[in-house]
Amino acid sequence: MSLLKQLLISVTVAILCILVGTLVLSIDGARTYLNNQLQAQSENAASSLALSLSQPANQDEVLRELLMSALFDSGQFRQVRFSGVDGQVVFDRSMPASVSGTVPEWFSQALPLRQPSAVRYISDGWKQVGELTVTADDLFARETLWKTSARVLLLVVGAGLLWALFVVLLMRWLKRVLNDEITEQVRAIAEGGAPAQPHRRRIAELSQATQAIKEVRQRVRATAQEQVARIESLQLELNSDPVTGLANRKFFVNELRRVLQAGDAASEGHVLIFRQRDLAGVNAQMARVEADSWLRSVGETVLRILHDSVEGQEVGEKPLLARLNGSDFVLLLPVFNGLRATRLVEKVRQALSISRVRVAGGGLCRWSLALTDYSADCLVSDVLARLDHGLMSAESAGKDNIEVVARADGQPGLASAAPGEKAWRSLIDDALLYGRLELSVQPLVYENDTVTDRHEATLALRDEANGGSLLSGHLFMPAAVRLGLSAACDLRAIDLGLTWLSQHPGKLVVRVSLPSLLQPHYLPEMKRRLQGLKAQPETVNRLILEIDAHGLVAYAEEVEAFCREVVSAGAGVGLRRLAEQPAALLYLHRAPLHYIKLGGDIIGGLMSSPGAMQLMVAISETAIGMGIKVYADEVGDAGTAAVLREYGVQLAEGAVPVQEEQEGGFGE
Repeated sequence: MSLLKQLLISVTVAILCILVGTLVLSIDGARTYLNNQLQAQSENAASSLALSLSQPANQDEVLRELLMSALFDSGQFRQVRFSGVDGQVVFDRSMPASVSGTVPEWFSQALPLRQPSAVRYISDGWKQVGELTVTADDLFARETLWKTSARVLLLVVGAGLLWALFVVLLMRWLKRVLNDEITEQVRAIAEGGAPAQPHRRRIAELSQATQAIKEVRQRVRATAQEQVARIESLQLELNSDPVTGLANRKFFVNELRRVLQAGDAASEGHVLIFRQRDLAGVNAQMARVEADSWLRSVGETVLRILHDSVEGQEVGEKPLLARLNGSDFVLLLPVFNGLRATRLVEKVRQALSISRVRVAGGGLCRWSLALTDYSADCLVSDVLARLDHGLMSAESAGKDNIEVVARADGQPGLASAAPGEKAWRSLIDDALLYGRLELSVQPLVYENDTVTDRHEATLALRDEANGGSLLSGHLFMPAAVRLGLSAACDLRAIDLGLTWLSQHPGKLVVRVSLPSLLQPHYLPEMKRRLQGLKAQPETVNRLILEIDAHGLVAYAEEVEAFCREVVSAGAGVGLRRLAEQPAALLYLHRAPLHYIKLGGDIIGGLMSSPGAMQLMVAISETAIGMGIKVYADEVGDAGTAAVLREYGVQLAEGAVPVQEEQEGGFGE
């Protein structure tokens, strides 16, 4: 007998056993349940009637008979009997055994149901006056059991027939596929030749396929064991990355630990980490040899920059470039002060930007960079935690700017990053599950603005493990972006914003991160919330969702779709940090915006930089001409405030220092 026939018979027998067992257990379970229900019915009826008959007001014999007759006339009981303490029957009403025309006699005999009787004692105060017996009728239970059994039987038979048909078709398909494709393909791989084109052959079912798979398994296993042994040997003996030739992670960590424990000038410096965010796309676009060559060229470019930076200078400790893993590179800069390190890192950023290659979709691959400083009192884990947090922040921003995480910042919650992504995931998942996300709402009104009751909200997370302290979104949102949880956090922020608006007057601005817009489920979920039961039109009209201007340049289609959905729901859209992305001016006409915000270096250098002045004028005139408000939150001096007001920029109340406003100048 062939293997397929044996398999078919064994599976069929097993399925039949399962179906028959299911049928028997289901009918028996239903019968047990109905018996219990009949028993419970008798017990409950007897208890209720005995309690009623024991009441002082119901001691009259006529009233007792009336109560017992009412229970019997309900048609659910076969017998209701009341006898006195001397055993004499006072009341007895019963009906003969019921016969249902829908239930066969053989079924009733094969699966009989109990006719449970319940006995209760009747008393008049402390005196017992009789005994009550109630027996439930099983007519309806037998009909229910018959119908249930018939349905289960039909279901089991139908399932068995479908299973038999499915098994027959499956076995035919497996036989054809295994004979035509698997055997010949595996044999060709085992022999080291090119795979042959599959074609039908008359073979002894699975015998040849089994032999071919066995041969391949033996050869692949031997090859894999050799490769694993070789890799383990190289990892133990070498401290360099096999692709780029740079130092590997183990060597870098040991070197960082050494300079931290050196106790001299080398114990202070900076560390730069840069990650290729689209390495998977690069590998998909290029052949492996080309991708490795490109990674080596990136390492060589950075090494040339390091060589040029230290050439002709006396340095005790030389910079070290290492590759931590497939996509992460790290640059150790001992004895590099802040200015010198910043200049070197900027050269590295520019070189990385030039070296970018195209990936699927036509875009260029992206780099994320983070820089931190260290001193002798730092631990290796602290430095790596700050770098990881900086990378998450850079990835969240979506730009190739360098994210600086200074050791002296002392940001609360940064230590939580040390355990890694697992700790962040647990913290954020618990916050989403148990409602530990909150909105920190602050009033912010702009001069000469038509909106006089305006608030801005930032998302915060309450960390119950650390005494209920609040973590700002600046700390946990980068981790949420990396873990793919930013959309859930932003959707929760919208829910909290709508709840706040339902309880407070005025407008509320809620920030939305750009990576959330790239997740396919975000826009439908956002639309559902803005049009849900809690989102009244009057409430939604006072909600403004604010996004980063970088999205108009990098993700124009996604941002435009986001703006259309928000505006169609009745809410507004704001744009922040436009001055840092002047290219976004080209797309302002494509997105219905409520306002834009200026800030950063363009405001700080307005009075000293003609370029900043021209950029501010271009932004304000373009936006105001399109009916978009222009806001500025932070203004350093009264002169800058006067220029901004002249060009129609609305300043936040309290943004200009009071002393400078009174003096009307820059001060000394």
